[in-house]
Amino acid sequence: MTQIVIRVDEETAAALAHLVELTGQNRSEAVRDAIRAAEREAVLARVREQAKQVREDPADRAEMLDLADEMEQSRAW
Repeated sequence: MTQIVIRVDEETAAALAHLVELTGQNRSEAVRDAIRAAEREAVLARVREQAKQVREDPADRAEMLDLADEMEQSRAW
């Protein structure tokens, strides 16, 4: 495992202590889980932004509507 050293302010130290108390994890486990959770949230935020861009793109929107119409017509058979 790789070790890292971080400097935290009082607010962050208090939050980490509270997280350790709430979860029963040790500090290393709490920090690892927090990093993984932050990474997941960043990925989800990027996906949400990309979906928003696609939704708001007139050409993509027209294509999606055409495809939905084609699928609906196929279903009628």
